[in-house]
Amino acid sequence: MLVLAAEKTAPTFHIRLDTLLTSYGSPAGTEFTATAISPLEDEGQVIIPQGSVIHGTVTRAKAVGFGLIHERATLELAFQEYELAGGDRYPLGARLQFIENSREQVDSRGRIKGVLAASSPQGLLRGIWYRPTDDFLSHSALGLTGLGGALWSHFSLGPFGAAGMLAARYIAFSLPEPEIQLPSGTEMRLVATSIPEDAPTTPVVPDLSVGESLSVWLENQPRVVMRPDGKAADDVINLAFVGDAEELQNAFAAAGWVAAEPRTLHSLSATYRAYNSMTGYSTAPVSPLLYQQEEPSVVFQKSFNTIAKRHHIRIWRAGIFEGQEVWLGAATHDAGVGFKLRTMTITHKIDPQTDRERTKVVTDLGFTSCSEKVSFLESSAAAAAAWNPFIQTDGRLAVVHLRPCSGSAPDTDPPPPAPGSKTKRLARRFVLETRQYFLRDNMYYWAYRAATSAHRNASRDTLAAE
Repeated sequence: MLVLAAEKTAPTFHIRLDTLLTSYGSPAGTEFTATAISPLEDEGQVIIPQGSVIHGTVTRAKAVGFGLIHERATLELAFQEYELAGGDRYPLGARLQFIENSREQVDSRGRIKGVLAASSPQGLLRGIWYRPTDDFLSHSALGLTGLGGALWSHFSLGPFGAAGMLAARYIAFSLPEPEIQLPSGTEMRLVATSIPEDAPTTPVVPDLSVGESLSVWLENQPRVVMRPDGKAADDVINLAFVGDAEELQNAFAAAGWVAAEPRTLHSLSATYRAYNSMTGYSTAPVSPLLYQQEEPSVVFQKSFNTIAKRHHIRIWRAGIFEGQEVWLGAATHDAGVGFKLRTMTITHKIDPQTDRERTKVVTDLGFTSCSEKVSFLESSAAAAAAWNPFIQTDGRLAVVHLRPCSGSAPDTDPPPPAPGSKTKRLARRFVLETRQYFLRDNMYYWAYRAATSAHRNASRDTLAAE
């Protein structure tokens, strides 16, 4: 086997699961397959082509069950072989780096860690967040009723009132699912660590340049996107599409991207519910941004099981060039989410390295064969910094020439049903929330968290100074 580069510079590639995997239904030894949706490239050579099949095995699965032993589910995967289009198989050393737009986390060893379901945003309704005073140094069971505990105490509702408050919270706020559920279609990024020395390779095809006349036309188009208040947004125009509206719609549909809903009271309420329950919302609305004083013609996005992260692109119709429609898009990746108490709204934080999102769009459309050619219009990094100093980009504009395709979305599994009966899930919720309340909802735990966070920041600053 040939060992590839060190961890920080090791080549990566993306895969899409073909097999449903869960922490409770995929025991150790379960075999699975995935498809490479982007090639593995190293030193100018394609090692694993796009479309290759990746073979792997579950090495460990730990379910939450009733929550008595484990609060957090874990799942460990081994990626052992890749299969080329002709059927030839080769051994592979690879480690999972992250799951695309997932609420689950992947640690440095490649283990998938589920969420602490009881440590959800709805925890803001629990006692210490409602009124932090010295009496939360020691907890009473009353705190398990959350905000209802304060109402019980203030209005002297008695034990039946406390029970009613607890029941009302259980009905109004569902507990996020603590088990790991990865249906087919889940996208992941792998770090390749080793490949066979005799593995076949092909040279990487160099990027094409944009034709001269189209280059002149595109260079005259502004690249800056604005907020409604007139300030520059964190998005910039980084993609162009040549093709009609139907080809554009079909290309993104075939790649598994969906149109975002308009901002209405219903969609904003659904966004909050997804945030509160730590679930996904595939058609969630986006914030309003303007290009040339106009709102986008269409917005596409791709997410998984969390409202906090998503790929998305706003697209504007730019005009006609030599008889063909041209569309300009600003693609960014929402990498986190926060809740503003002052405005009672949810806001996303974007990844400043927008070139990654440009590559994601190009790769997804190319994987579906809905694009016939991709070329790049060069621009200086200095010009890109002038557009928006927040983002990190080489300033290139990817030009995607579309072609007719079916627009059929990739086959994926429906979301698996929640494991266990309603009675079991209710018992699990009580156990998990009780553990959360006594272990973490106290001054000692948050003092510990603050100390460890300060230590990490100090260590990071020391390393940066060196």
